[in-house]
Amino acid sequence: MLSDTPMAERVRLAEQFRGFRRQIAEKVTAESFRLHPDWAARYGDRGRSRGIEDAIYHQDFLCAAIETGNPKVFGDYLRWAAGVLEARGIAPGFLHENVEQISRDLQSRVSSSLALEVAGFIRSARDSALTIVADVPESVGNVQRLSGIRELYVQAILRGQRQAAVSLAVETVRQGHSLPDVYADILQESMYEIGRRWQSNCISVAQEHMATAITQHVIAHLYPLIPPAPSQKGRMVITGVEGEMHQVGPNIVADMLESTGWDVRFLGVNTPAASVLQAVEEHQADVIGISATMAFNLPHVRRLIADTRAIAGRNVRVILGGGAFRATPEIYKELGAVGVALDVRSALELAARL
Repeated sequence: MLSDTPMAERVRLAEQFRGFRRQIAEKVTAESFRLHPDWAARYGDRGRSRGIEDAIYHQDFLCAAIETGNPKVFGDYLRWAAGVLEARGIAPGFLHENVEQISRDLQSRVSSSLALEVAGFIRSARDSALTIVADVPESVGNVQRLSGIRELYVQAILRGQRQAAVSLAVETVRQGHSLPDVYADILQESMYEIGRRWQSNCISVAQEHMATAITQHVIAHLYPLIPPAPSQKGRMVITGVEGEMHQVGPNIVADMLESTGWDVRFLGVNTPAASVLQAVEEHQADVIGISATMAFNLPHVRRLIADTRAIAGRNVRVILGGGAFRATPEIYKELGAVGVALDVRSALELAARL
């Protein structure tokens, strides 16, 4: 089974598949248009181009899952993608048909024994995608107590009301709520809600981008409210890997870790690996925090960790964070990190153990 295969071999297999993903994408898209003759008139050349892009995207997530050895990584993506399509009037069956086409093509390119493993891996992913996952109930405590403020905040950022969003966050701190509570229970939870609304086609891409931009604006206004830490715990660099476009999460974590005494250099996201390594050396960092939201960015995480080890040695500890690790948190051990955090509170707990 792929899950029992050493990581180096899984990586080689994933890289092999990535080498002909464009070829597969073009082939399966052409096949889909043959199976559905009406698509040519309905979607035209633009539809073919989008079909190729989507097939490449599917393979990116599949290859990332193969690297982890965990089919649930791909299964979670399939469940998410099916929800996005269904909310936009596209039957999820077309997605599964496309994945089956990709699976058959991949199997034809490897040995018979490996083909069986690949087929079983994809089948397990599809089975996990069909599993109904119950919504996580709202926890007691501050999340529940701040739910009213959070609802007002979501309304403000979706209406483009930057000043109202800033005032809500700042006034909540001035009324006695801690900055970690505001960051975690208002900002973080609101961005989760924005993501859910985009997935269900309740808001547009423009609204999602606007809400994110306003939240970054709010974070900038909250930063001056961070009190000086009583002591210094060490030096840290926090970044998102190349290709990573989600900045709010690591920005929140960087601010909160600074509030607890870490000397943090936050590099933003989509940062070239060479620049990250330069920052680690210049800052003489004890820890590097690497963020990835999308599973297809896991290869960038793996390579950045390897480059860090080659240049800085094992004196620099690595911590990981972001949605890319949600389905497979234990992968941090194989990657050579000391831990993984999936939200701001777990990041604070992980850093405290360092």
